[in-house]
Amino acid sequence: MDSALLKRALEEAYASAPQDKIPLDTLEINHHTFTTPLRVVRWPLLGPEPVEFQLKLESDAPKNPGAVVKYLGFPFMLTLPDSSSDAEGTFEIRISVNEEIDKSLRYAALNLGVITAIYRQYIKGLELEGPAEYWRGIEIQAPRREGGDIVASGAILGWMVKPFGNLYTPIKYPGLIAG
Repeated sequence: MDSALLKRALEEAYASAPQDKIPLDTLEINHHTFTTPLRVVRWPLLGPEPVEFQLKLESDAPKNPGAVVKYLGFPFMLTLPDSSSDAEGTFEIRISVNEEIDKSLRYAALNLGVITAIYRQYIKGLELEGPAEYWRGIEIQAPRREGGDIVASGAILGWMVKPFGNLYTPIKYPGLIAG
């Protein structure tokens, strides 16, 4: 399925979704230098301070499993990955600038280690029941500032950079050295 078709299908699904079910798109961004993950909900900034949300994590979450944790409401955008045989599953994340997020991501980018993320979707009003859907294993790459936004790319599967096949050793495959 190409990305234009997927985008059209999502637009149609959102247009026909029941009005009383509002999806809450969230990101949990983590790096070994963070004391706690950065947790944001896609939400407009209506004042000087972001809205706080209390959301329950899934019971097998990597950090704070089953706990109710604080997320901050910030405007952000996710550009969906292309869906083709030669696409890696990369997408773009664009978050409005916030001093804490900017400082944390800058520090993580300057230190070794992978910046990871988890995408979760909740239903407003059912936040304490846990996420309706989640994607783990997102690798955040090349965070940078672009005007008033923090922009980074993410890879869901990263299959194009993973090793393929087996390690062929003489002990395991003696036919490779015997003549």
